[in-house]
Amino acid sequence: MTRRKNSIPAAVRAGAFMLAFLASMSGAVPCAAGTVLSLEDCLELAGAKHPDMAAAAAAVAASRGRLASAAAGDRMQLSGSVYSTRNYGLQGESTGYSAGLMASIKLYDANRSKYSADASRSMLDAAGEDARGALADVRANVKTAYLALLLAYETEHQREESVRAFERHLDKAKGFFDAGAKPRYDVTKAEVDLGNAQLSRAEASAAVRDARATLANAMGIDPSEDFDVERAEPDVPQPASWALDSAETLAIDNRADRKSSAFMMESGRSALKAEARAKSPTVSLAGGRASATDDLSDSERFRHEWNIELKMSIPVYDGGAAKAGVDIARAQMDSLAASHEKLRQSILLEVSLAKNNITKAREGIRISRLTVANAEENLKLAEGRYETGVGDAIEVADAIVSCADARLSESRARHNLRTAIIDLEKAVGIDFGHDAENDGEKK
Repeated sequence: MTRRKNSIPAAVRAGAFMLAFLASMSGAVPCAAGTVLSLEDCLELAGAKHPDMAAAAAAVAASRGRLASAAAGDRMQLSGSVYSTRNYGLQGESTGYSAGLMASIKLYDANRSKYSADASRSMLDAAGEDARGALADVRANVKTAYLALLLAYETEHQREESVRAFERHLDKAKGFFDAGAKPRYDVTKAEVDLGNAQLSRAEASAAVRDARATLANAMGIDPSEDFDVERAEPDVPQPASWALDSAETLAIDNRADRKSSAFMMESGRSALKAEARAKSPTVSLAGGRASATDDLSDSERFRHEWNIELKMSIPVYDGGAAKAGVDIARAQMDSLAASHEKLRQSILLEVSLAKNNITKAREGIRISRLTVANAEENLKLAEGRYETGVGDAIEVADAIVSCADARLSESRARHNLRTAIIDLEKAVGIDFGHDAENDGEKK
C-alpha cells in the first residue's frame, strides 16, 4: 500500500475548515415543513447547523488570535503621545504642550518569544485537528441516527405486517368456529394475539418518533422540526481489504484527536523551552522624537529633540518564579505524554472492536437470511395444517411471531453491519466513501 503524505500545514487546514464551515452555512439545505431528506442532505444540514461546528470554528479563530498576539512580541512597537499641562505658581500661570513618537523593538530574548509563538502555532494546529475531529464525530452521529431511524421504520413495517397476519388468522378462526370446525378458544386466542400485535405496532410507532428526534438532535436542529427521510437504505461503502488489514496503522496516522494530541505535545515542548529562558537577559532598542512648546502660535518657540535607548535587562532574583514555571511546564509535558499514550491504546481498542463487530455482523446477516427462509416456510406449513384441521391456533400464532422476528433480525443484522462500518470509519478517522480517495490512499 502506498500513501501520499499531506503536505499542507495544519494551520492552513484550520483556515480552510473555517471557510468551508462558513460556506456550508450559506448553502445549507433548508429544513422546510415536510422536507424529505437523504443521508447526504442530513450530513450537509448537520455541517451547517450543529453547534459543535460553530464551537470548533470559534476555537480555531481564538487560537489564531493567540498566535497573532504571541508573534507580536518580536515586532516593532510604535506609540505616540500628546500632552497639555497648565502650571500655577508664584510667577503666575503657565501652559505647556508636548508631543512625541516612540518606536521600540526587542533585539534579543534568548528566543523566548519565538518559542512562545511556536507553542501558540502548535495550539492552532491542534485546534484545526479538533475541528476536523468534530466534523467527523458529527457526521458519524448523523449516519448512526439516520440508520437507526430506518431500522425503526422497518420495525414499524414488520409490526404492521404482523397485525395484518393476525387479522387474517382471526378471520379464519371465526370462519372455522362459525362452521363448527374449531372451538371458541381459537377465536379468543386470535383476538388476544391481535391485541398484542397492535400494542407492538404502537410501540414501534413511538420508537420511530424517538428515532426522528434523535436524528434531529444529531443534525443540530429542533426535534420538533417537521421532516422525514428517504426510506431506501443508503449505500454505506464497504471497507477495502487493505483498509481492514492496516486499520490500526491508518487510525494512528489519520485520527484527528491523535494528531491534535501530538500538536499539543509540540506546544508543551515549546512552552517548556520558553519557560527555561525566563531568566535570560533581554536586549531592546528604542528611539523617538519629541517636541514641546509653551506657545502653539509661535513656531520658533518649539523645542525638538531626538532620543535613542539601548537597554539590557538581566533578571537577578525572582523569588523562584522561573524555576516554578519550568517545573509546571515539565509536569504538563509529562501529563500530555501520558494522555497521548492512553489515546493510542484507546484507538487500537476501538479499531479492534469495530473490526470484530463487522465480522460478527456479516455472519449475522448470513444466518438471519437462513432463519427467515425457514421461518417463512414454517409459517406456510402452520397455516396449512390449521386450515386442514391438523394444527392448532397456538402453532399458527407462534409461527407468525417467529416469522416477524426473523425478518426483524435480518434487518437488524444489516443495520449492525452498517453501524459497525461507521464505527470503523470513526475509529480510523477515514470516510471509506470519500476520504480514502481524497487522501490518495490506494491498495
